[in-house]
Amino acid sequence: MKLTNILIKHHHLAVVPELALLIICLLLFTGNTLAQERHIIQGIVFEKESEMALAGAHVLIEGSSFGTISGPDGSFRLSITDFPLTLKVTHVGFEDRFFTVTESIRDEILMLGLNFSAEMLEGVTITDRKAELIFKDESYSVLDFEFHENGLMLLIFRNKLRRAELVLLSTMNDTLAILAELPGRAASLHHDCLDKIHYVAKDSAYQIQFTGTELRLIYPTDIRIFRPVARAFAAYHNDNYYFGISRMYGQVIEYIRYDSIADAYITFREVYDSKKLGILKDNPGHHGMLGSFRNDDLEFALLLMGASASIDNQILALKSSRDISIEAHYLKTIIYTPLYAPLFKSGEQMIIFNHPKSQIEFLTPYGELEAATSIDYHLKKDWEELILKDEIRDEYYTVFIHSNRVSLHPLNIETGVPGNANILYYPLVRKILVRNGYVYFTYRQPGSIERTMLFRQKLQSGEGKYAVSNN
Repeated sequence: MKLTNILIKHHHLAVVPELALLIICLLLFTGNTLAQERHIIQGIVFEKESEMALAGAHVLIEGSSFGTISGPDGSFRLSITDFPLTLKVTHVGFEDRFFTVTESIRDEILMLGLNFSAEMLEGVTITDRKAELIFKDESYSVLDFEFHENGLMLLIFRNKLRRAELVLLSTMNDTLAILAELPGRAASLHHDCLDKIHYVAKDSAYQIQFTGTELRLIYPTDIRIFRPVARAFAAYHNDNYYFGISRMYGQVIEYIRYDSIADAYITFREVYDSKKLGILKDNPGHHGMLGSFRNDDLEFALLLMGASASIDNQILALKSSRDISIEAHYLKTIIYTPLYAPLFKSGEQMIIFNHPKSQIEFLTPYGELEAATSIDYHLKKDWEELILKDEIRDEYYTVFIHSNRVSLHPLNIETGVPGNANILYYPLVRKILVRNGYVYFTYRQPGSIERTMLFRQKLQSGEGKYAVSNN
């Protein structure tokens, strides 16, 4: 009983001796468990086809809740006591993997490869074409890319944009030039309709010039001037510049032709959503909601109340501003989503994908309508508002997203019928461009913030190119 009394004294337990004995037994049991030999197993989780490490994968001991998560380099470590055991490896978008670890391999580095989930591919067919990694420097991530007359212009970075560089690659992926010192905080690249590429920073934009041996930044422009012009500039043809001006809260696009010889602006074509304009006409109060509601409006309202404005009045003003903001956000994102009707130059014609009228319009450079093709692909629920043009082949593609998988369909502009699906190899891709029969896209490694890579994939061609797709 002496041990019991000591235990009670030191832990201030107001318990009966029998309870103290129970605690002693628990302590002895715990000590025995801790005395069991433990072993560290380690491994790497990766994506099988590309052999890229997968961060954020869950590695669990089957039949228990004990496990860990793979790090940025795909590695993991687990402390275990008994062999054999089964590891269950899971990751969003990938098939679950079960792996048995025996004592004979407990000291090896376990290489656990995952395949993309079949559920992600339901309803689509993947071609046998694999994605080719373009930029292979593992210390950098691709922020943006654009096609250059000499190849490919990349904006790359590391350390959370603290160090950004421009890299020009040839068509054979050889490095032609690098510009390591960039002004401002890197944001993106912009390719205009005059085939010029611009480096866009937070406050300024610069045209990129390649001298044949080096890259230079010229013509700095305030971002407040650059962005609206760059956004509106749609096409160029024989001294004529075409601009798309958004009006009526994004429900009207007025295309304007600027004749640089006559120095005159002429209305080229107007595209509008008559249904949404009708809703706007029947609800005049929406005009006020869709207008910019700024914080200084609230500050001005409080100013009018005077310095002695009551707390109740201030709360009422704050609530009113919040209600207006919520309703305005709903109207802009659900009811009055901006219409998508891009304009392209094709030979001696201008083409407008007039989705509100469900037709592709063929116009002269001066705006006369020559022909129109009916379309319905844009009515499908999986359609993504994106038309891509292969400038070298003068071919067009439209995009669908199904279960996080992007599919590109060649679009016959003469019939308006999309062709067979080209399913991109990776899910949840980012920027997509098409050139000379290849699709280029960026893909961020799962679980990684700073690891975005650039790939290209061969697009299907040949017979049946314009066959109707089931997707």
